[in-house]
Order: sequence, then structure tokens, then C-alpha cells
Amino acid sequence: MLNPADTTQANSSNMLALQPMGFSEILDTIFSLYRKYFLLFLGIIALYFFGNLVAYSLEGLLSNFPLKTVIASLANEPFAITSMGGIIVVSAMAYLGKRITSRAALRHTLQRFFPMLGGYLIWLLFFVIPFMSLGLLGRAMSPASLSAMLLTCLPLPTYFLVRWLFVVEVVLLERLSVGPSLKRSRQLVRGAWWRVFSTSVSIFILSAAISIIFKMSVVYLLVFTKVAGETDFIGILRWALIENSIDSSNLLFYTIVTCTDLVVDTFTFPIWIIGNTLLYFDLRIRKERFDLDIQVNSDPIDRPESTTS
Repeated sequence: MLNPADTTQANSSNMLALQPMGFSEILDTIFSLYRKYFLLFLGIIALYFFGNLVAYSLEGLLSNFPLKTVIASLANEPFAITSMGGIIVVSAMAYLGKRITSRAALRHTLQRFFPMLGGYLIWLLFFVIPFMSLGLLGRAMSPASLSAMLLTCLPLPTYFLVRWLFVVEVVLLERLSVGPSLKRSRQLVRGAWWRVFSTSVSIFILSAAISIIFKMSVVYLLVFTKVAGETDFIGILRWALIENSIDSSNLLFYTIVTCTDLVVDTFTFPIWIIGNTLLYFDLRIRKERFDLDIQVNSDPIDRPESTTS
């Protein structure tokens, strides 16, 4: 549970206006919260950075092992999930005008880790299994057949991905177990599926675009200053758009590119998560008049009573 010593109720002047938000308002609030509470988020995404560093190191050590990518991903996942949970908690508290420390947010996340992990894995499986299956089958199929299969097979898992999009938020902020959290997420999304889908995908694309722009800016600078050596432009594009590593015999270029990849991914990691957390509150405001609950209840989400600053 969150420690009252680590969280306090902020003055009402620090609380954002709780009202239904359009896409532009959600975007504005994402970057406003990220900028204002950057140090809090930094204390959490440092964990994500460390997990990525572990994954990179394992891939290097297991360079000749067939399952190196799987092992590296499994090693990184606990760090990524914990960091994601911490970002959700900080985003929620910041949006509601509450003060919280990075330590308290991470502690709360760890206390809810296994329900959060269960909900996240169920959600993730609806993404991983179809795409892995299509990837394996697609190697032996023509482009036309693969496109037809994508159009046929992807709508159903996508439907459930959106319905259960807020399962982690519910587990952390409403303290429900996995089953009720899936049901709760479905209730929030009901009647707003297309809006949730389009908003979430748009925020994800924006986050990915920011990451690509920063990566390519660094690489163009390296190419311009001849640091890239003989690394071809196609390899650079593949690294920025698809892959996490780049083939290069130039040690300096490889080191700079790898560090850039780690840093940029770390700093863009919170954008989509903050956006989804805001979308969760937006649905509660629209469907449950959550903004009115705030006026009559200073602790509208399930958390220990805070001390007044």
C-alpha cells in the first residue's frame, strides 16, 4: 500500500481541470504532466533503462545462442512492467493533484505486481500469439495471401486488445484482481471502442515517431561527421524503423547508436502509458461522472488516506 508519509494531497490549485478531453487535450496533458513531473518519471524510467541495458548485455553475451532474443526479453520484462506500473501511478496521482514519490509509486506497483502481471500477460497474448503465428506462416505465403490472412485474422484479437486496454490501470488504481479488472475494462470501453482504439493508436504512433525522429537526427549527424564510416543507409533505416541493433564494424559508431537507442526509447517510453492513463480517467469522467466524485471524495481511487500537506 502507498505510504501516507510518501503521498500528500496537493492544493486544489495543483489539480488539473477534470473534464472530458478531446484528442488534442489529451496530448497537451500528456506533455504537460511529463514536463512538470519529469524528475518523478525519471526515477521510474531509470528502472526501464536498467532492464534494457540488461537485455542488450545478454544479447551480446549470447550472440551465438538461438534463443538470445527470447532470453533477453524475459530478463527485461519485469523491469518494463514495474516501470510501466510506476508511470501509471505517478500519472494518476499527478492528474488528480496528489503528490507522490517515485519510491512510493514503485512500492505500490510491486505490491500489485502479480495481479498486474497476470492482466498484462493475458492482454499481451492477444497481440503476441496472432502476430507470431502470422509471422511463421507468412514466410511460406505470397504477399496477397498474407494480406488476406491479416485482414481475416487480426480484427478479433484487436477487438479484445482494446476492450482490455485498461486492465493494468484498474488493477493498480482500483485494486481489483485479474478477472474483475478485465470485466471492468470492458465496461469502460463499451460504447467507446472506436474512440479508444483511434486515440490509443494515435498516441502510440506519435510516441514512435518522436523516437524515430530523434534516432535519425543523431544518425544523420554521425553520417555528416563521417563517424558512421561505411555503414550503409539501408542498415541505418532498418535500425531506426524495425530493429533494435545495427550491424557495424565501427566500434565508435556502434556504441553511439546503441546508447542513443537506449536513451531515446527510455525517454519516449512513458508517453503512451501516460496517454492511456488519461484516457482511462476520461472514460470514467464521461461514463461515471468521476469529476463529481472528486468534489465529494478526496480519495476517489482506492488508496490509503493521505496526510494533508
